[in-house]
This record gives sequence, structure tokens and C-alpha cells, in this order.
Amino acid sequence: MGKYILAVPVMIFPYSLFLGMYCLYTPAIMERVFFSNGYLLIAAMLLCAVVAFVFALALAVAGLVRKYDALSLARLNMIIKLCQIPAYAVIFVLGVLFFASVFGIGFTVFFVLFDCLAILMSGLTGAVSSLRAYAEKKVIKSEMIVFAVLQFIFVADVVACVLLYFHLKNRTKQNAFA
Repeated sequence: MGKYILAVPVMIFPYSLFLGMYCLYTPAIMERVFFSNGYLLIAAMLLCAVVAFVFALALAVAGLVRKYDALSLARLNMIIKLCQIPAYAVIFVLGVLFFASVFGIGFTVFFVLFDCLAILMSGLTGAVSSLRAYAEKKVIKSEMIVFAVLQFIFVADVVACVLLYFHLKNRTKQNAFA
């Protein structure tokens, strides 16, 4: 249960961008919460990123010190990445819309950096799950490297986490029957 609690900030981190944009475009919130100061909003967004990154690191460290097995980490990574798909889709659409405007290019650059940070956080869990799978002798070294690297590549990360999970699940079933 502890790993799921550690994963929640990582899971909802991409959605914090929507909250930030809602605050930015709602004058009452900007006035009451952020005192009409955009830098406070940026600081709040940065705080969300730091908190999510610390939780991602804690989850990675817990996985590395053998607190969780490879299959449960792969399942958790798959849940994280699948929950983030709607956020990435909306961020992509917003990025394209903002990119069409000269004034929105800054937003598009921010969206790209935000996505890269989110992929880094969720990729840590995936990389640790592939390392744990190698340590448990459920994948060979080349598979471990491929799965770990793909965790940090946009779109390939989702495919890789699903493939890793089902690969480990099948290996666990085969070991149970052997």
C-alpha cells in the first residue's frame, strides 16, 4: 500500500498544469490566492514538481533496496503511465493551439519542459522495475536495458511499461507451474 501512496503525487503531477492554467485564467483566484503575482503561481507549480520528484525518488529507492518486487513495480508503473495519458493528450492539444499563436510559444515551451519532467518522474519507476526484473532473473540484461531506456521516451514509455508488466506476469505464471 505504501508504494501506491508514494505514486500518487507522481501520478497527478501532469494534472497540476491544468490547475495552474485555471488559476492563471481566473482573476479571482489569482487575486485571492496568489495576490495577482504570476511568480507565486510559478513557485507553486515548482513546489508541486519538487514534491512529486521527491516522491518519485523515494519510490525508486524503495524499489532498489528490494522493498518491492519487479511485478508489483511494473504494475504500479503501468497504472501511473496509463493514468497520465489523458493529461498528456490535453497538454499536446493545448501546446498545438498555443504554438499557433505568437504569444503562446512560451506556453508551448513550458508544456514541453513540464512533460519532460513528468516523463522523468514516471520513468524512474519503470527503470527500477526493469532493474528489479533483471535482479530477480525474470529478464535478460539486454531486455532490462531496452525496457529501462524506453521508460524515458515519450509514447514508447507507455508501450514498454505494458509490455514489461505482461512479460513479468507471464514469467511469474510460468515459474508457478514449474
